Amino acid sequence: MKKICFAVLSATCAMSVAHAQSSVTLYGIIDEAIRFDTHQNRTGGKLFTMGSGGEMSGSRWGLQGSEDLGGGMKAIFQLENGFTPNTGVTQQSTPSGAVRLFGRTAMVGLVSPYGTVTLGRQYTLVHEMGYTHDIYAFSNYTGTTGFQGAGETGGGRLDNTARYTSPTLAGFTLRSAYTFGQTAGNVHQNSSPAVSLSYDRGPLSVGAAYQIINNIGGLTPSTTAYGSTYFGITIPDSSQKVFTAGATYKIGDAKIYGSYIYSHVYPADYRNDSFSVAASYFITPALQVALPFYIDFLHHANTSGTRITTGPTLDYLLSKRTDVYVGVDYNHLTGAWTTLAGSTGSNQPFFGYNSLFEATIGLRHRF
Repeated sequence: MKKICFAVLSATCAMSVAHAQSSVTLYGIIDEAIRFDTHQNRTGGKLFTMGSGGEMSGSRWGLQGSEDLGGGMKAIFQLENGFTPNTGVTQQSTPSGAVRLFGRTAMVGLVSPYGTVTLGRQYTLVHEMGYTHDIYAFSNYTGTTGFQGAGETGGGRLDNTARYTSPTLAGFTLRSAYTFGQTAGNVHQNSSPAVSLSYDRGPLSVGAAYQIINNIGGLTPSTTAYGSTYFGITIPDSSQKVFTAGATYKIGDAKIYGSYIYSHVYPADYRNDSFSVAASYFITPALQVALPFYIDFLHHANTSGTRITTGPTLDYLLSKRTDVYVGVDYNHLTGAWTTLAGSTGSNQPFFGYNSLFEATIGLRHRF
C-alpha cells in the first residue's frame, strides 16, 4: 500500500513539475468600427460601412506557449488566426484564395543563451521594423486609408521562413531571416533574404531593416507565391527591395514616432519613398490622442505623385482590456497616385477622385 501511495504521489509531483515548466496561452483582439467614407463610387457616392474590421488593430485569436528544456533553453510556438469580425471570415488567404487557418503566424522555435531560432510562417523583418515605428503598428488604419508599408507586395508575412534573433547586447539586437522558395532546381525562385538591427534603451527605440522579395507578380495568382498585383494592379514577374529605418521616443505621457520606407518593385517599375511622423499623448490616464502624418512619393513609368494621409484619433480606455475610439482622417492624391488609385482593380480605390474623407467610431476588446 505504501508503494502504491508513493508511486501515485511521485506521478502527481512529476505532472505538477511538467506543468510548471510549460505554458499555453489563448489570446486575441476583436476590433470593430463603423466608418463613413466619401468618394466610394464613380459618381462620388458616400458609404457607411463596417469594412474589414476596426482601424486600431487587426482582429485575431491565437495560441502561444513555451516549455522549459533546462540549461537555459526553451521551446516556443505561436499560432495566430486573423478574421473579419463583422462577417467572421478568415483573413490572410493564399494568392489563389485558399483559406489559411493560421494566416497571421504559425511558427515553432528554440530559445537559448545564444539566440532564438524560429521556423514557419512569420512576419517579414521589414514589416516588423516598420510597424514598430508606426503609431498604429500598420493596423487597419494604414491598411484602409494609408499606404501600409509602401506597398510591400509580398505581404507582411512570408511562408517557409527561418529566423534568427540574437541576444540583446548593450541594447542592440540583430535579426536575420531567409524564406525558402521551395522550387526544385532554383534556390533563388520565391526566396527572400532579410536582416535588421535595432537599439532599445530606456525611452528610445531605433532600428533599420532591409529585405529582398523575389518573384512577386506574374499573371496567374494560383501559381505565384506572392500574388500577381501591386495595390491590386496586375504586374509582370518582378522582385522587390524594401528598406526601412525609424525611431520612437517616449517623453512622459507623450510618444513621438518617425520612419522612412523605401520600396522598389522592378521591372514593374514602381518605387515608393514613404515618410511618417506622429505623436501620441495621454490627456488623462484613460484618454489618449494620436495624430499621424503620412506622405508617400510614388514613381512609375516616368510619372510621379504623392499621397498624404492625416487625421486625429481619440482613444478612451474603459478598462485595461476594452477601449472605444473616434477618429477622422483625410487623404489627398496627386499625379501617379491618382492614376493608381483610380485604376480598375485597385485595392485602395478612389474611383478617379484625388481625395477621401473618413470618420470612424470603434470598439476594441483584448482577451
